[in-house]
Amino acid sequence: MASTISNSAATVEATVTSKGQITLPKELRKRLGLQQGSKVRFRIPAKGAVKVEPVRYHIQDLWKMADEGAKPAGIMSFEEMNEAKARRQG
Repeated sequence: MASTISNSAATVEATVTSKGQITLPKELRKRLGLQQGSKVRFRIPAKGAVKVEPVRYHIQDLWKMADEGAKPAGIMSFEEMNEAKARRQG
């Protein structure tokens, strides 16, 4: 696995298992703010590079999850929740 991630551009590699799974390198998880249970989204354009990004929920999604009895802890930080709340009020 090649790696070195900072605020500049970087490259990391991971190996695909026989089940089609990969383990995201620690440096990538850190840069994307991923924790156990986090979700990632793959954006696949018709042309160009595939983009990987963390799935961030809007506050309405969290309220819906709470209403349904889901446990949203760990999905968003308090800062992200406050930002989502501010967007809703703004």
